[in-house]
Amino acid sequence: MTQRRAAFLRTTAFRQTLLSAALFALSSFVILGFVYAASAGMVVRRADAVVNDEVQVLNDRFQSGGIDNIRLYILQRTVGGGDYLYLLIHPSGRTLGNLSFLPEVQPDEEGRVQFTYRRPPAGGVDDDNEKEDRIVRGQIVELPSGYRLFVGLDVDDETRLISRMLNTILAASALALALGVAAGIFVSRRFVRRLDKINNVARRVRAGDLQPRAPRNYTGDELDELSENFNNMLDRVEALMHRMRHTGDSIAHDLRTPLTRMRNRLDEALRDDGDLDAREQALERAVADTDELLGIFNAILSLSRLEAGESRASIVRLDPAEIAADMAELYEPVCEDDGLSFASEIQPGLTMLGDRGLLSQALANILDNAVKYTPAGGAVTLRLRETGEGMIEFSVTDTGPGIPDVDRERVVQRFVRLDNSRSQPGSGLGLSLVQAIADVHNGRFELNEGPGVVAGGHGPGLRASLCFPKAPREAG
Repeated sequence: MTQRRAAFLRTTAFRQTLLSAALFALSSFVILGFVYAASAGMVVRRADAVVNDEVQVLNDRFQSGGIDNIRLYILQRTVGGGDYLYLLIHPSGRTLGNLSFLPEVQPDEEGRVQFTYRRPPAGGVDDDNEKEDRIVRGQIVELPSGYRLFVGLDVDDETRLISRMLNTILAASALALALGVAAGIFVSRRFVRRLDKINNVARRVRAGDLQPRAPRNYTGDELDELSENFNNMLDRVEALMHRMRHTGDSIAHDLRTPLTRMRNRLDEALRDDGDLDAREQALERAVADTDELLGIFNAILSLSRLEAGESRASIVRLDPAEIAADMAELYEPVCEDDGLSFASEIQPGLTMLGDRGLLSQALANILDNAVKYTPAGGAVTLRLRETGEGMIEFSVTDTGPGIPDVDRERVVQRFVRLDNSRSQPGSGLGLSLVQAIADVHNGRFELNEGPGVVAGGHGPGLRASLCFPKAPREAG
């Protein structure tokens, strides 16, 4: 338990929360300290101003009636009590006023002093044991003929209030720090508990279990977003692992047929001792089988390089209309040879970021499938346009048998071939390569139903589209 608590105290969440609490307490102390200093300064300035006014009145009295006039004024002011304190000291040491003595205190440059005196309680007896210590602030004035006059104001109530304010400030700062630490511990514990759950999932995944997922509270905070991204990453890893296992099985299955054919033909050629033509035909078919195998391996290698991101360095600003025009020029005679009508609609003036070779390869794979699976008398259309979403779209539409809805997501996986395509040559990697090229360009590859049964058509048709973002405008 002690080690676990020590580990919690070392967490970044707790340290950051503790630092925040300390900064909050310090800022509160500074603000309240400023209020205290301003209030204390206001009390002192008020007392000094009031005493200055009273000293000025006594100076006027002295100017008009001498020392006797001051004695009379002091007697009048002290009879009724009040917060003013007076002490007139005769050169011989006799005193007059409501202050018994003047302590030995050093006045400031303006003659102001502050000290403690003892005053009887209101309505009480003049007994030293009953007197209370209070604070007075005043000014000492030197008068002619050796007289000294002290005029002061009782500031004990204000001083006590300021002192209580100071104690309140200290208590409030301590309370703010304590509450901040408590809140920090509470928040940090919740944060650490959620983070521990994510770490536990990471440990299980590291041990080889790809099934667990990080818990989410769907609040949209940082940890919830981290859990979402972490789960998406695990989904991607699990899909890649599944694809890798499926790819291995598919490679073994798809390569077995051409390798078996090639072996049988070579074996047959070895048996035909005297028939040179048969041997040459067997070797030619073996070479064709070898080319088919090399094509499969090249397609796998291209997919691996695309998924590894090796082609992103060759992405530049280009005109997609040039690529579409080249593909139209290339496939129009191919369609004519297969008895298909071909049309193209190309919108000029578009700009995108891409790899020209990869984009041409993706369009070629789509057009190859359209030509391969559209029966004679059908139609193939290539289009380039800007969509209402502001995307650049290549699309190839044919009038062939199309692809059922349930199979459209599956056909872009590696080595997937539908039943109606088993009789056609191919490896099942063409559309996988198109999907990978779309991913490299931050685009999307979609398969939808075509134009339906039209004149010369033999099925619902298929519309294959590649959508890419437009290139941002160049600066300047």
